[in-house]
This record gives sequence, structure tokens and C-alpha cells, in this order.
Amino acid sequence: RTPRLKPMLALCLAQLVLIPTPKLVQPTRFGASICARLSESSAGADASSLAQQLRAPGFGIVTGSVLLFALVANRLVTDDLLNSQSRADLIATIAPVLLTLDALNNLDITPREAEAVELAGTSILWTEPSVEGAARRELDWAADTLMECLGCASVAVWRSTGATIAARGLLTRAAAAAPASAVQPGLLLQKCAGSTSGAPEYLPALQLLPGRVEFSYFPDDTQALLMLPLGSQKGAIVLGANKKRAFASADVQLARAIAARLGTVLQ
Repeated sequence: RTPRLKPMLALCLAQLVLIPTPKLVQPTRFGASICARLSESSAGADASSLAQQLRAPGFGIVTGSVLLFALVANRLVTDDLLNSQSRADLIATIAPVLLTLDALNNLDITPREAEAVELAGTSILWTEPSVEGAARRELDWAADTLMECLGCASVAVWRSTGATIAARGLLTRAAAAAPASAVQPGLLLQKCAGSTSGAPEYLPALQLLPGRVEFSYFPDDTQALLMLPLGSQKGAIVLGANKKRAFASADVQLARAIAARLGTVLQ
């Protein structure tokens, strides 16, 4: 068999030698740089995607739980438990526990939005007649903007002189009948109005607080309350909402800016 194979091998080698091999096209210097950048960016994107997947809360929770289960199962099936194994198990438990805690820390938990409550009251759109000119226009603009942009159920603007100068939305029947004296300030409102820093007072769950009786001019079932000082102890704006946690941080910042502007005009 060997003599017969030699001619066939020689023929194959001859064909390999005689068949011209195609020349490889050498890329230009510019093309080589583009290819290098594309490969680097692709590798970087893959590494970044892998890192994001490994940092995902779901991956961390599952991996940590599996490792803890494996450690517990290994300890249960071990007949002769040595001191060295106990120390090793204790050290090995640290990694999955930290992994699970890190995953729980990275979870984006959004509280469920509270349901709106139907409030019973008298709708009012009132501005103190003695406020005129630019101050009146600014007062109307501030009250209407807070009602429309923040979705308030009630708005009341109170001056430290003891008078209510604007009211929007729902008030109790008694307060709506005499809007100029609707707001009866209590300790919470006086504290807010006397603030020199301009920091608002936010009560996201009004019905849980005993101080809700202070705001008897708003409907009884008012769920959240936001008080904003006008600055320089001139008064405050009181906002009521028909659901808990109604005002987000952006809403509070917007209302605070409007209150500061109104306080400057009312000087």
C-alpha cells in the first residue's frame, strides 16, 4: 500500500505548490487605526455590559442565595464537623451575605402611589379686594400656578397680620363663607411663617398627625399638607392635597420658588 500512496502524495504536494495563493490585502494606516478603535470600543462595550449584568440586583440576590444554600446544605450533610470546617464556613458566609446586601441596596424601590380621596368642601376662587396692581396680579398668578401645576386641592395665602389674602380650591363651608378670616393660624403655621431660612414644612400624611385639627379650614379628609413661608415673617402659603405623599421633591422646590417670589412682591 505504501508505494501506491507515494504518487498520490506527490500529486497533492505538486498541486499545493503550483496553485497560486491569493495575496492578502494590507490595510492602510488609517484603516488599521479605525479597526483598532472599533475593536477597543467593542471590547469596552462588552466589558461594560458584563459589569452591569454582574451588578444587577437580581443577579446578586440569586447568586448570594444560591451560595448560602450551598453552604447550609454542605454543613447539613457533613457527618464529622471539624473546627477548621466551621471556621471556613464562617468565612465563606461573608461573601454571599455582602453580595446579597449590596444587591438589596441597589434595588430601586418606588413606593406605591397613594389613591386619591374625594374631598367634600366648597369650591372657591377668591382674592382680597384690597390687594391691587402688581401685587394682585402676582398673587393671582401664584395661586393659580400652584393649583394647576401641583394638582392641589386647596390653596390659601395667609399674611402675618392675621388676614387671608387669597384662597383657591376646596374649603369648608364656614371658611368659604368668610374667606378673609378663613385661615386661623396654629403653632405649625406660625412656626413656618416665622422661618428665616425659607424652609417649607411638609406633612405627607396629615391624617396620622394630631396637628391636623389646626387646619380646620381645609376639608376634613385632606391627606397631605405643604406650608411655604413668604419670607421675612410676612406670612405663608398653605397647600392641601387629596392624596398622601402628593408633593414630590421637584414640586416642593417649585412651590418654594413661587412663595419666595410672591413674598418679594408683597413687600
